[in-house]
Amino acid sequence: MSKLGMVVALVVAFSFIAVSAKAKCYHFSNGGDVQVCVKGDSFADRKKAKKICDKAKGSDCGNVGSYSSSCHSNVNKCYDENGKAHRSLSGY
Repeated sequence: MSKLGMVVALVVAFSFIAVSAKAKCYHFSNGGDVQVCVKGDSFADRKKAKKICDKAKGSDCGNVGSYSSSCHSNVNKCYDENGKAHRSLSGY
């Protein structure tokens, strides 16, 4: 691989790392429309988000399926780190 190709690959890899570190609104594999936004991205934060999802849904939400830095729901299914339902959350 050429030096230019190596540099491009590293830039792309670090871009994905930077994006994932900022993403804190989680959608779970069995969570339906429920999404949970928390202030951190550690294992403990994901566990807290799953607990909030399980409570909101009334059953097991499964594993993290995807994540982003914001959430929007027309039916108030964006939950914050305190378990409060919102229509929209951003800045996570």
